[in-house]
Amino acid sequence: MNPEEVRKVMIVQAVEQTDEKGRLISNADRTAAASVAGAPLLKNSSFSEEHRFLASRAEAIITRLISRYPDESSWLLSSNSNYRLGILSGVLFLIALVAGFLSNELGPDNRINILSFPLLGILVWNLFIYVKEVILFLRYRDNFFSGFWTEGFARFVSAPQKEIPISSAEDPSPLNAAQKLYARRWYELQFPMLAFRIKSMLHFVALTLAAAAIGGMYVKGLANEYRAIWESTFITDAEQLRPLLQYALGSAISISGDELPSVEELNAMHWQSGDREISGENAARWIHWYAISISIFVLLPRTVLGLLWRFKSFRLRQAFPYRETCPHYFDHLLSISTGNAREIQVIPYSFNPDNVTKQHTVAALATALRCPVNVDWLENIEFGNEESLGKLLLNQQAKQTLLFSFASTPEKETHLALFQALSENTLGTVDFIILNSSSFDEKVGDFPNAEQLYSERLSTWKTMFSETNVEFLMTGSEEIPSSNKS
Repeated sequence: MNPEEVRKVMIVQAVEQTDEKGRLISNADRTAAASVAGAPLLKNSSFSEEHRFLASRAEAIITRLISRYPDESSWLLSSNSNYRLGILSGVLFLIALVAGFLSNELGPDNRINILSFPLLGILVWNLFIYVKEVILFLRYRDNFFSGFWTEGFARFVSAPQKEIPISSAEDPSPLNAAQKLYARRWYELQFPMLAFRIKSMLHFVALTLAAAAIGGMYVKGLANEYRAIWESTFITDAEQLRPLLQYALGSAISISGDELPSVEELNAMHWQSGDREISGENAARWIHWYAISISIFVLLPRTVLGLLWRFKSFRLRQAFPYRETCPHYFDHLLSISTGNAREIQVIPYSFNPDNVTKQHTVAALATALRCPVNVDWLENIEFGNEESLGKLLLNQQAKQTLLFSFASTPEKETHLALFQALSENTLGTVDFIILNSSSFDEKVGDFPNAEQLYSERLSTWKTMFSETNVEFLMTGSEEIPSSNKS
């Protein structure tokens, strides 16, 4: 799956996970999109088939969102990462080219001090970078991409062009929460790939700087004669200078077939203040030696490192681990699409569950059944309207379960009677009763005897259903408790 398909899948994922009231995508929309994508999938579908299904489903849903929210859906369109990365690369390469070319402006009288030669500084700087790269490779992977430049450039490249406008604090755009969730996840997912590409780009920018410095020196040397001299505050004679030059230029001198200048030759190049007769020597061979050294120690290693990071970026681009952002979401979605999910109808009694309660209920059912579940939320039965149970559209192919508030005092005339009526209206047994303790926790959570009150209330519920084989599933607003047999 390519990055653009992954991006669309993650957009739909964020929308579905923040669409608490179904304002954006209805169940009918999800069903239609899955059908267009090829549902039902075979139970033993390959990863590539699952990827194609997820991508096609996301495309269908995004098309619906764009048609319904044309003024708020610009961020659903093509990503701007490549565009920004291209601009960033162009600017940096231009700066490197100009800076490298102009670095040969070496002062008056066209003299080159072989100790303050810009190319010598480039060699030292690149040596420092190579040591840093080795240290980064040895560090823990979470710190592998740490660094001001890499992270700063990655945030610039991946930042959205604009956010959805919010009309008011009371009624924000329905897509705003989805955009923020998607932006965070997308940045975290693509950051390693972006970091690899940015590292590759920076290596090639450094290569351009060094190559431009060499090229600039040769271009200027065609119309000007540079003279090579040396001077230093701390190095006072050629015997001290010669080992340093051997380290910096020894390889280049050997490759060119030359020899390092003798002590006498170097002394003849030693320029001292007040001695204007020392003009040094023609700098051609020194420029050649530095050019060869730059090629060996900068151009070649930078090319290898740039290609290496580029290859690693390409490998990540081919296999985005997008499912790791929320494994349960994708497992649930694919299980429904392959028919592996258990169909369950939940009937709330005497209270309307909010989105958090629904999420915890689904998780509790999946944990208890040890498989993905597809929950259909039926209409709430109000207290005193127990007879309306017969008007609900019960799916005989699904399991039915009741959702009660744990804060309610269990009553045979209502709770038990409703359970018995539901059992008579279904082909199979009613295996679960879900007790939500959110309201109970709010009322007694700060009491010193809260645990005792909780145990007593649960015991009352179990006693009333002691003659049944029903299993209680406890859910709350803070965590998903375990199930309890009656």
